[in-house]
Amino acid sequence: MKTGRRADPWQNPPPGLIAVGEVLTTQGNKGEVKVSPLTDNLERWLELTRVLRADGTGTNELWIENVRFFRGLVIVKFRGIDNISTAEELRGEFLWLPEEERPRLPEGRFYLDQLIGLKVYDLNGRFLGKIEEVLQTGANDVYIVRGGEEGEILLPAIKQVVRQVDTEQGFMHVELLPGLVDGEE
Repeated sequence: MKTGRRADPWQNPPPGLIAVGEVLTTQGNKGEVKVSPLTDNLERWLELTRVLRADGTGTNELWIENVRFFRGLVIVKFRGIDNISTAEELRGEFLWLPEEERPRLPEGRFYLDQLIGLKVYDLNGRFLGKIEEVLQTGANDVYIVRGGEEGEILLPAIKQVVRQVDTEQGFMHVELLPGLVDGEE
């Protein structure tokens, strides 16, 4: 049974935790669940032995018994969750890991939660807004920037546009290519 306020990776992430997946629904009647992974490396799930479930009252561990993949989803069997009704209680929950357990990424690569909220400036120092969402389109991600004078801006996450990212200081410098901002060519 769910208690407290549902933790959300974009609105109210638990301090020190990062979301690794969201439980979509049950799979079969033996307690498995379908998880939408919040990673572009599904194989990472094979390395996990446990994840955390978080709500307004704290966290509890869910120990992983088995992992398999199906159509871009992760099918997970947790210890002690052995039937469909118990698995149903996880529907809609995000699954978390302590931030220190997150693997390091190569230089120039970032986790989505590191980008959400970054202040975006053009190369002249003009504030364009903050990154509020990241669309994963397949070819390249697109950053949705809102809150600046230009209104909503869709920035392609390509080297020609993104010139500097500083997650420690909380900003991104971008070069606006023609057509990215209304009225600018």
